Amino acid sequence: RYQWKGNAGTHFWHAHTGLQKLDGIYGSIIVRQPPSKDPNSHLYDYDLTTHVVLMSDWLHEDATERFPGRLAVNTGQDPENVLINGKGQFRDPNTGFMTNTPLEVFTVTFGRKYRFRLINAFASV
Repeated sequence: RYQWKGNAGTHFWHAHTGLQKLDGIYGSIIVRQPPSKDPNSHLYDYDLTTHVVLMSDWLHEDATERFPGRLAVNTGQDPENVLINGKGQFRDPNTGFMTNTPLEVFTVTFGRKYRFRLINAFASV
């Protein structure tokens, strides 16, 4: 178990070797603090672990296959998918086949205020 003193807030970790971040080696780190120390605690009723939104892009092959000069058909950084918390759907442009992966769902109650923690993990430019 790795332990350290972190600053409170919404953080993001990712690989720093080669193109591993582009291949999906990343995640969220949420460091919470007591509401009495949170200057924004008056803005929301709930800060739930299920309300972290990690947005990312997804290439359908290893990132090294996209290097210019490779024999791959699809070079460059344009992703085939956008994912939210690792979930997304894809329609194959050649066959029309559509995946049926369930999309991410965030549950809220009308009249309540929720804190959503948004992380942009896109690797494409």
